[in-house]
Amino acid sequence: MSEAASATPATPAQPAPGKGTPAQDAPARVLGEELKAAIRSAYTTLQANTPGFTPRRSQSQMIGVASRALATSGGVGVIEAPTGVGKSLAYLTAGVPIALAAKKKLVISTGTVALQAQLVERDIPAFLKATGLSATVALAKGRTRYLCTRNAEELQGSGPAQDALFAEAEVLYDRPLSSTDTALAARLAKLFTERQWNGDLDASPEQVSPALRMRITTNAAGCAGRRCAHAANCPVLRARNDVREAQIVVTNHALLLSTLALGDIENGQPLIAAPSDMLLVLDEGHHVANVAIDQGAARIGLDDMAKRTSRLQTLIAASYRVIDKDTIGQLHANDAIELAVDVSKQLKAFHGALEQAWTPDMSEREPQWRAPNGQLPADWMPSVEALAESSRALLNWVNAAHGLVAKSKQDDATRERVQRNLGLALEMVEQQYALWNGWRREDAEGAPPMARWITLAHDGDLVCHCSPVSAAQVLRGLLWKEVDSVVMTSATLTGGNDFQALAIDTGLPDHAEMVSLTSPFDLARQAQLVVPKFPVAPDDREQHPREVARYLVAELDWGKGSMVLFTSRWKMEKVADLLPIAQRNRVLVQGEGNKSQIIGEHLRRVAAGEGSVLFGLNSFGEGLDLPGEACTTVVITQVPFAVPTDPQTATLSEWLESRGHNAFNLIAIPHALRTLTQFAGRLIRTSTDSGRVIILDSRLLTRRYGRRIIDALPPFERVIG
Repeated sequence: MSEAASATPATPAQPAPGKGTPAQDAPARVLGEELKAAIRSAYTTLQANTPGFTPRRSQSQMIGVASRALATSGGVGVIEAPTGVGKSLAYLTAGVPIALAAKKKLVISTGTVALQAQLVERDIPAFLKATGLSATVALAKGRTRYLCTRNAEELQGSGPAQDALFAEAEVLYDRPLSSTDTALAARLAKLFTERQWNGDLDASPEQVSPALRMRITTNAAGCAGRRCAHAANCPVLRARNDVREAQIVVTNHALLLSTLALGDIENGQPLIAAPSDMLLVLDEGHHVANVAIDQGAARIGLDDMAKRTSRLQTLIAASYRVIDKDTIGQLHANDAIELAVDVSKQLKAFHGALEQAWTPDMSEREPQWRAPNGQLPADWMPSVEALAESSRALLNWVNAAHGLVAKSKQDDATRERVQRNLGLALEMVEQQYALWNGWRREDAEGAPPMARWITLAHDGDLVCHCSPVSAAQVLRGLLWKEVDSVVMTSATLTGGNDFQALAIDTGLPDHAEMVSLTSPFDLARQAQLVVPKFPVAPDDREQHPREVARYLVAELDWGKGSMVLFTSRWKMEKVADLLPIAQRNRVLVQGEGNKSQIIGEHLRRVAAGEGSVLFGLNSFGEGLDLPGEACTTVVITQVPFAVPTDPQTATLSEWLESRGHNAFNLIAIPHALRTLTQFAGRLIRTSTDSGRVIILDSRLLTRRYGRRIIDALPPFERVIG
């Protein structure tokens, strides 16, 4: 899309009736002259006070689109902005003055922890300092990112809740903690008590294992809140207070969508902000659809869940003792215990039935069975219905018990401990009910079906899954109809010169203003897109890795910095193993150390003139900033099409094909293009960078879709064939 065309919105940014409207008693907001002047003033001051600031037309265009969206009740702006536009400064220039004038909260949601840290630690403070604007800033993260001081104390055996009478503490965990993890919990608690650490596990002084993280954190249902004996020093409560009081909040897509979906209210207040008081920026917006789908998914391992449900008996008995009542949820203790036992038996029985019905193909790396068009066999449905009803009854009991324990007059560590474990149980039983309800629910007429499938776990357990296949309905209900105004931005939204695929994925409202901005860099001069006549296709499992290794040895400049991106870990490790020792010693493979260590070593080697090559997967293909000599060549080993056996993609494709659409054109190509564009974006990070993007996929030269993909990639100089 040309720059002139990109300045023209696809549709006017006027809210559709009844969509995205604020509270009924609030006047509709518009972008008036006073606000325009405040935004222009902020931008002028930003330029004057930022050393080396270079005004860019595309950044000015982005400020205009973001201003129209955020200043309008029900406004929606969708902005594809390539590397170098300066996205964060653009939406801050529009969003901060508007939020301060409207007395609303500017919420910036991202897809990666790295960008959240960059915004909170660098971009927002620099913007506020340069513009002279004053606003408080907070980072909103989930509870499992923070130490629960109560749980850490219990692990050390120093709390009164160690009474053997309440030995239910262990029943919801798969195995006891190792002595190493227990010792680490004690060290972390000591560092927090001595104020040498703030309890943020992302900034933990030592690596925390998943098992330990589960034990020293608490979910919302298990938290005693202000009644907890540790409330005064609780890292979670401190962080929540900061978020509620802040005028600018940075968060992540998963937490944002879960709080909007659950209406997360604590102490009578929303966790982040009421949707009608929220001016929302979705940075890295290409992730939003997948996050929404994940939020609606459920999975349970039948054998594992049967064991854990059976072990609820101890917790049930403890709950009746704490509450000191004969009945909870109209059930006596024996009835509640029998209910848990019955659910466990049903899970085991269904596990046996599925073993008879499905014989996994053990030649597959990850054996899977998927329901065609989302439709399960009719003879499974009586068991599914029974499990749905039984898990609903158990969920009702856990909910009732949790509420009564939370209100109990017994205000001590015993009550808190039972409440915490009921919170874990609630999470566990909710997952069961969500799965069975998803399996038994009839799919809505005219909407894509749920994907329903089974996988074989490494330990032999059968894992049942269900998931929505489209985020459109979820996002219509949570975002476009509820949040006051929204801007979605990313370097990769169109997936091939139009927003059709994005609109399908996310259910964008018709009134959204959508623009694709041009790069501020001279990409045709700075970079080449090379698609060689590669001798084998990527689906040749044995020969493709060999040819990739040969090509890298011959064509890479091993004395500089390069990146090679793969779509599978197996192929990445295979190619690394095939390299001669001299080249292998210069390769850093994702997974051979933590990400920051690998990147640090890569930068050190390049700076020392040694040369270095990063081998990485999708997470290395997005978000890494390696300017100059750190990355002069990006090799993409194949077009990153979604795996054909991916259950969500396969189910949605079936549905689209049944309605006369070409699923490959509507789903596979746009999604692959977005990922390819992200990969290619690792190369040119500044106006002085140069290099090559090489794609080792012969299909781009032999298949009809190849030209479409090549033409849609950034306008580098083409070296094709």
